[in-house]
Amino acid sequence: MKKYKGYYIDHITFNSEAEIDAFVKEQAIKAYKQAVWFFCKESTMEASIYATEKAEYLHKQFGMSWSELEAIEIEVMENVA
Repeated sequence: MKKYKGYYIDHITFNSEAEIDAFVKEQAIKAYKQAVWFFCKESTMEASIYATEKAEYLHKQFGMSWSELEAIEIEVMENVA
């Protein structure tokens, strides 16, 4: 069993490094969406900084463009009731 980015390639949960990378990216996107949702609800400086940190992580670690991140942000804002 090989450990990669804190997860094990055990052929039960993860079969490859690519699967782990996709999972970590998916979790980061979910965290960003949650941060944007929180900012929409609270609109505090802390919520803004938190959402910005999540966006910067996605940009730096996964190479997501700012346009892609803005599209995610708009999607979340449209669904906030």
